[in-house]
Amino acid sequence: MTPLARILSRRRTIYLVLLLVCAGLSLRPVPAVERGLDVLFAPTRALAVLVAPLRWLRMPKVHAAERDLYARAEEGRSGAVELLAAEQRAALPSPALRQGRRLVHGEVIRRSRGHLDRVEVRVADRTGLAAGMPVVTGDAYVGRVAALDREDAALVLVELVTGSDFYVGAEVFDDAARDALIGRPVIVGGLAAELPDSEHELHLAVHDPSRRGARAGRVVVRELEAYGEAYAHLADGFSLGRMETVPRKRAELTRIVPELDFKSGLFQVVVLAPDEDAGPGEEALELDTFVAASWVRVQGLTRGDITPAREGRLLSGGLVAGVSEGSAVAFGAHLVGRVGEVGWTTADLRGLGDPGLRLAALAQVDGDPVPRALGELVALGRDRDDGSLRFRWTARVELEGGGPERVGALLFTGSGEEGVPRGLVIGRAELPTTRGVHELRVVQDPEVRELDQLYVWRGHGVAEAAR
Repeated sequence: MTPLARILSRRRTIYLVLLLVCAGLSLRPVPAVERGLDVLFAPTRALAVLVAPLRWLRMPKVHAAERDLYARAEEGRSGAVELLAAEQRAALPSPALRQGRRLVHGEVIRRSRGHLDRVEVRVADRTGLAAGMPVVTGDAYVGRVAALDREDAALVLVELVTGSDFYVGAEVFDDAARDALIGRPVIVGGLAAELPDSEHELHLAVHDPSRRGARAGRVVVRELEAYGEAYAHLADGFSLGRMETVPRKRAELTRIVPELDFKSGLFQVVVLAPDEDAGPGEEALELDTFVAASWVRVQGLTRGDITPAREGRLLSGGLVAGVSEGSAVAFGAHLVGRVGEVGWTTADLRGLGDPGLRLAALAQVDGDPVPRALGELVALGRDRDDGSLRFRWTARVELEGGGPERVGALLFTGSGEEGVPRGLVIGRAELPTTRGVHELRVVQDPEVRELDQLYVWRGHGVAEAAR
């Protein structure tokens, strides 16, 4: 065998071995080996992208899109600051319910791990706060502080009224006569059983309804002194929703229709504390979405997935750069997508048109200064004809009382979704105003899809540590 033949034979053997190794890894991935291969092939992957002719051809268009969005970024940031201020104003109770109470603004960061009826809330000032203090948004009752986080001095753990072991005293008032009590005091807490055809709905449970003495009416908190809760009285007068009685096959079902979407629509809240603890007043949060230290710059490389239904791309940053799965990817004030699978030096970008992508959304309805928490949007893909984004939205609260069937709105990211900061622009949509499961068509800024220079969110803690 000639030297050339021996070399070619060895190369074929190495190729076959590598092919078998790759096939084995595809069936049973080994994280350490995958990270090693990721690092090994990183220079080759970057070089292939840089010398690709199509990439050079689209450079002028990409740079034009970046310049245009960058020029409008400041306007978008200002809009996000105003949006947060409007959110916090809407979260404040009415003047009559502020008396004798210190108001501390809070933002829902995420659901507590392993407990859907608890949320972690970042508060503006934790001084004087304690377990048992009520939590509200506007005039609606949310729950109470369960504990103060031991590791993060800005976080409190809030138990929602939807919890199975949560109980709060209440009174029922006549719809027509605001001050007319109906029947005896009731106990509210947990979730009521749902009818077969109302999977998207959520109702609060009324305990011992046979002694209730009321079938319908407005339900407001009225804590009994016998409970011995030091801060229970601070919740008196806040709304739990409207009581209704619906027929079932064997017996009637009494339940409360809440004014809030407890499943995915809690964003801004207020903790109520006695005013003597730290003096009366109101502590508000500041918008830190656009703090530079909270973001890491990456490069959008080639298409990361060849599946036709996906529009994701490969990002130049990975674990080494501090990129983590689920984090927001943005440019200026515009949301581009979220991080998918993360490697050692690269990561996948899931675009807003990728089916299955989830977002917590907030709506600024045209002509209405009060932002509306929409809750969770689930991406269904992008329309092939007009390029609009399709999202499934489960509306658990009516958007407008007796108004038009649809309203125009600009959609932003909301709170409560780990890895995604509030205030990033998603796009414009026509929103249905009724409860139910809807499909939204969202018009995204077309220049967002042309970008190569992108930024990945690293979190509030990174920005605070850098200050």
